Amino acid sequence: MEWNSDDLLWHWLRQGWNYRGIGHLPVVEQNWHGARIKREMDMILGKDLADFMLFTSDTIRWAKDNGVAIGPGRGSTAASDVAYMTRITEINPWRYPGMIFERFLDVTRHDPPDIDVDCSDEERYKVYDYIAYKYGAECVGHIGNFVRYRAKNSLQDVATVYKIPLSAKETVSNLAIERSGGDSRADATLEDTFEMFPAAKEVLKTWPNLAKASRLESDVRGMSVHACGLMVANSPLTDICAIYEKDGERTLSIDKYDAEYVGALKLDFLGLSTMGMIARCLRMTGLTLEDLYAIPDTDRRAIEVFRSGDVIGVFQFEGRATRLVNRDVHPDNFMHITDINALSRPGPLFSGQTAEYIEVRHGRKRATPLHPIVDEITKDTYGQMIYQEHILRCLKEVGDLDWTNVHHIRRIIAKKAGQAAFQQNFDAFADGAQRLHGIDRELAERIWNRLVTAGTYAFNIAHAVSYSMLAFWTAWLKANYPVEFYAASLTKAAGNNETQFRLMRDALAHSIDVRPPSLQHSNATWQAVPDIGLVAGWRQIPKIGPAIAERIENAGRGYGFDDWIELRAIPGIGDKTIARMEEWTLAKDPFGLYRTERRLASVKRFLRGQGKGSAPLPTHDGEQLAGMNVKQRQPGEKWKQGPRVIYMGMVRKVEYKDIVEDERSRTGKEIEEILAEIKRPDLIKRATLHCFDTSDEEVYARVNRYQFPKLQKRLGTIRANHDVVVVLGNRIGGFGTPIAVERIWVFDPDLYDPTGRQSSQDRSHKCRRHGS
Repeated sequence: MEWNSDDLLWHWLRQGWNYRGIGHLPVVEQNWHGARIKREMDMILGKDLADFMLFTSDTIRWAKDNGVAIGPGRGSTAASDVAYMTRITEINPWRYPGMIFERFLDVTRHDPPDIDVDCSDEERYKVYDYIAYKYGAECVGHIGNFVRYRAKNSLQDVATVYKIPLSAKETVSNLAIERSGGDSRADATLEDTFEMFPAAKEVLKTWPNLAKASRLESDVRGMSVHACGLMVANSPLTDICAIYEKDGERTLSIDKYDAEYVGALKLDFLGLSTMGMIARCLRMTGLTLEDLYAIPDTDRRAIEVFRSGDVIGVFQFEGRATRLVNRDVHPDNFMHITDINALSRPGPLFSGQTAEYIEVRHGRKRATPLHPIVDEITKDTYGQMIYQEHILRCLKEVGDLDWTNVHHIRRIIAKKAGQAAFQQNFDAFADGAQRLHGIDRELAERIWNRLVTAGTYAFNIAHAVSYSMLAFWTAWLKANYPVEFYAASLTKAAGNNETQFRLMRDALAHSIDVRPPSLQHSNATWQAVPDIGLVAGWRQIPKIGPAIAERIENAGRGYGFDDWIELRAIPGIGDKTIARMEEWTLAKDPFGLYRTERRLASVKRFLRGQGKGSAPLPTHDGEQLAGMNVKQRQPGEKWKQGPRVIYMGMVRKVEYKDIVEDERSRTGKEIEEILAEIKRPDLIKRATLHCFDTSDEEVYARVNRYQFPKLQKRLGTIRANHDVVVVLGNRIGGFGTPIAVERIWVFDPDLYDPTGRQSSQDRSHKCRRHGS
């Protein structure tokens, strides 16, 4: 039978109706899906997008049916019931009524919507091969990506060209100021770094050519292959643009911003390492993709992972900010988890929206009512407007604006187009609110201001739901198949020492043995071995690369080895390599899992032996500091002072901030205006030490702008992930576990012998032990 595109899409929808089992659901849900599909199809077919939906569905269905691990969805696609029925997404929009189809496709849009797809990074090539086979290899290519110079790669390239020592380059690199892309001086960080830090100035005196790095910032450094962008055309791509061979792939000489102008179809298939981890875990456990997709979002064991804060290794939840928000929200259900995904972004964190949500959620505060309709729209988020869909619904349901005006205003708010543009649209909103609900202008203005404020940070709920589902899957695997979860996660974390270390420590905390490579059990990489636990692979031994590891695995496949000497028969492995492998494997702590304990203990022993006059002994660790109940600081308030504390930890990084640039990037105010508003405008620099100890809590040691001049030189000497600091100050309110620093002592733990006596090396290098 011959199908036209519209009829074929309807046919696939009927197949999807059966595949999703809609006919077995309650009538009210069946009716909802039927009405929703009809409304969506009117828009899709009216915009002649049937071919686009068919192409996308065919590609994703092929991938799923052929074992390529595909994520639940991404972006606004999850708001489409048509996408759900055609298996483009695994998110059922019936379950998440806050999602709006018009966020995916609206009347003002004439180009195809963005459909971004996460797939296993190890199997993404299969999707490309399928598309190339079906539509012609000459019509398919990878979008290019133009890489620009930033502070650190500018320093690297200049140091290489002018043969500047690594130590000199690293000194400046470690001091480099970090700024967001919105800062007016985002492309002048090195210029300001050289001006701000004496240590950087000293390097410049010896190696003046390093200053050339500041001239490179923001310039194009080169072209690479875009992480996910594929382009498909009806004719050979050579008719459209130049083609390059890059890393063995056909790469187009245009980037993602140009692709839409050349009339070709762009698809974003992102090779996501988390999906690669999930695929490995499924193979180890014998589960299928269908088993994964069938996990209900009400699964209590998975939800308990979030409730207990056991989120190491959980997608997007192991980051510092999200872990802290998750801890404070203490989620009860999947939508709480979704809210955490949105609340842990910088906008709601800095605006106070996150703190407000938490206070209302736990009954410590009542939400401020605005209007019954607004309150109804935000009832599931405790009166907080944290999603873009909240704004869209308020504009339409309160202000009686049509979808054309709604999306126009959303773009104005997002682009900060200015007060004149806001006011022009406010009049239409206020008139609609008066006409539809009898809302007076004063209340309309209060609601409008709330919309404008939320528009600067509100998150897309469809994307939050999709990525929270991905997090939920990883939490479910961790709860039900922990050894396989850690083995797969550690394999995907190869090359990231910090992530591997955190995962191994977490496995130990779950009473799972972490063992070095074994002659009898190891493969190339991590294995989940029954009755033993986690066994490292040959790749985990320093200086053993993938090729050698694969040879060892192949040589010992099925039987392993009885003695190290048997490795001699493998090409590329000699006696010295074997001796080094054996020595590392038999070491007491080959992975350095107890390194932090040893380093902190060595400094603590030294301090005990020094007596009066040295740095004080710590009174609290990170976990104890986190347990202190210090009221959260609201925007515009001073820090809430808590108890006096002494903390000891290692420094992960030192982060420098310019308060003027920080305020300008968040508010859009002019620099002169900001300087005029602050006391002591000569003091605008501050710093935060990101510290860690043997607990799971990271501590923020904050040096305010008044203390910064006194401690600036000392801060510049700290070596990340090496030095131990003792901090004296007050635990304060605010995000995370912060301390307002008053004094700092810096120690190099390598300078103290195991007995606690100061070594002769330390006596000759007293500059590595600082007090203030």
